[in-house]
Amino acid sequence: YKRQEEIRDKTPRELLGDEQGTSVAENYRRCVEARETIEYEESLALPGGRREWQTRLSPVVEDGSVTQIVGVARDITEQKARERTLQQIKDRLELAVEGAQLGIWDWDMTTDEVEFNEQWARMLGHEPDEIEPHLEAWERRVHPDDLPSVQDALSEHLAGETAYYDTEHRMRTATGEWKWIRDVGKVVERDGEGEPVRAVGIHLDVDDQKRREADLERTRALIERTQGSASIGWWEVDLADGSLTWSDEVYRIHGVPVGEPIELEEAIDFYHPDDRAIIETAFDRLTEEGEPYDLELRIVTPSGRTRWVRAIGDPRLDDTGDVVGALGLFQEITERKEYEIALESTREELRKIIDLVPDLVFVKNRDGEYLLANEATAEAYGKTPDEIEGRSEADIIPNAEDSAEFRQDDLEVIESGEPKTIGEETLTTAAGETRILQTVKIPYKVPETGEDAVLGYARDVTELKEYERTLEQQRDSLTLLNQVVRHDIRNQLMVVESYTELLEDSLPDDQSRTYARTVIGAAKQATEITETAKDVTDVLLQIGADRTPMSLRDELSGQIEKIRSDQDRATVSVDGPIPDVTVLADDLLESVFRNLLTNAVVHNDKEVAEIEVSTRIVADSVRVSIADNGPGIADRHKEQIFQEGEKGLESGGSGIGLYLVKTLVDKYDGDVWVEDNEPTGSVFVVELPIVD
Repeated sequence: YKRQEEIRDKTPRELLGDEQGTSVAENYRRCVEARETIEYEESLALPGGRREWQTRLSPVVEDGSVTQIVGVARDITEQKARERTLQQIKDRLELAVEGAQLGIWDWDMTTDEVEFNEQWARMLGHEPDEIEPHLEAWERRVHPDDLPSVQDALSEHLAGETAYYDTEHRMRTATGEWKWIRDVGKVVERDGEGEPVRAVGIHLDVDDQKRREADLERTRALIERTQGSASIGWWEVDLADGSLTWSDEVYRIHGVPVGEPIELEEAIDFYHPDDRAIIETAFDRLTEEGEPYDLELRIVTPSGRTRWVRAIGDPRLDDTGDVVGALGLFQEITERKEYEIALESTREELRKIIDLVPDLVFVKNRDGEYLLANEATAEAYGKTPDEIEGRSEADIIPNAEDSAEFRQDDLEVIESGEPKTIGEETLTTAAGETRILQTVKIPYKVPETGEDAVLGYARDVTELKEYERTLEQQRDSLTLLNQVVRHDIRNQLMVVESYTELLEDSLPDDQSRTYARTVIGAAKQATEITETAKDVTDVLLQIGADRTPMSLRDELSGQIEKIRSDQDRATVSVDGPIPDVTVLADDLLESVFRNLLTNAVVHNDKEVAEIEVSTRIVADSVRVSIADNGPGIADRHKEQIFQEGEKGLESGGSGIGLYLVKTLVDKYDGDVWVEDNEPTGSVFVVELPIVD
């Protein structure tokens, strides 16, 4: 995009190049010649990429001459992309790979407590612990416009007027969007007076279905309007005098003023150069042999626009059977042809995409014949997709038992018309390997024939299952270790600390009290070590866990305030405001700043530990610096201190605090290092990438 002064007094060719500039200038010329407002759509390659525009040009006429053109261009790139996408979705083959999932609820009507299962929560984008086990958790998520009808249906069922409570309504998801849910339930227990005390039910995600219904309704309305205003005209040729007659609609399709005389040769010249020989041959056969034609060809209007038309011609015969003329229909089919071309292109692209999917994607009919098999499916059987498609399952699968089990599942889905998810099933590959698959199969109808089939999507989860088993064992061990450290050892340390504090005041001399304070300090330090051990365990337990956007200001400010309240011999200052930026981390981000701030106090040899925290934005990262007035760190130790078990000579700690910091920062795709402070001390620097 350019500034206004950069384009003023420039021609379209100077701004857009010869080809695009000529096209734009031609439209300007059309507007001047027509002396009326024209509208058109155009696609232009601009510095920021290709964009599509809807342009309206209006001439300014003064003293009978066009002196200026006023134009308005609206960027419709996204609109056109959405229209193309929606049109493709409506009519092309959809490979929907999803299984039926049920959300379950159990309502204690005496307390209004409700037990929701995990899928109920996840259906709305929540974690299970984010949903309160109460009726209100459901009510406040139901769309306000749907709530009255839902409550009416529920009341009717509770009163015994209906066998089931069954509604479809919208519910708010974790992201604030609305999702259509089918809610089906039933009272399963009543008290002695017949009052309901317990009900259970299920949630079904019908959002896609409801949206498809809305799309279908819009499509139906569009088709009805299109049928009512089909662009069809008629034409007639009299061979006796060579005259040609067009209807008004034929004139419009050609872009020619109605009533303007058109010769037969001129009409032929409207056809696209590549199609002209076809229509000439067809018309010659019609006039010479009486052979009718029905063709789909292109014409080019005077404005240069190419349109697809359906041209139908029939001979007009005299009483002796000789051809004396021709009569036909002329229909513009540009949109349909462009759609067909796009559809064919989409099918080719879709096939490429399916073959790129690393998981098995396939379609089989009732007889077990593969109608579709992607590269991954074929590779599992040691064949190519062409060798798979058109052959029966029994001829391809190496293991007969596998074939029988797969066949049983396929027929169950086809007969029931319901999707099926197979959590684990085994497949013996052509190489003799046994692989574990996680498969979803859904009923499917072949578009060309309407034949019942099954669409399958199978993911190889062999390595994942092995990893999950190993990880679960490790998690159990770490959880046990964490319980011992955090509970048993920490409790004993607290006992030591408490009793020593009670004894301190009763000790007879300063030396004994010094010993007591040493014990108290050691106990506190050991307690801090258990906190570090807890953080380390949490890090290990969260391996593979997703990171989430975290507020740097909230995490850093919280730890600064904590160190100020916990450490009497420390002062913490903040140089400038902490930027309100977001980083990709997890709940252990606070541990990074807590460890660095605590180290600045614990390992400080001054009577008062002076800590200064500063932050600044560097490119796409935020840099946090924590400076202290301690003894500093020798250059030869600056790399080593972040290694596991490394600690200063005077440190009584575990030596894993900085290692933990390094581990977490690496996990966050950041960096941490230490610099010298002036005149004394160290500066620990943490750099983390900023995310939107």
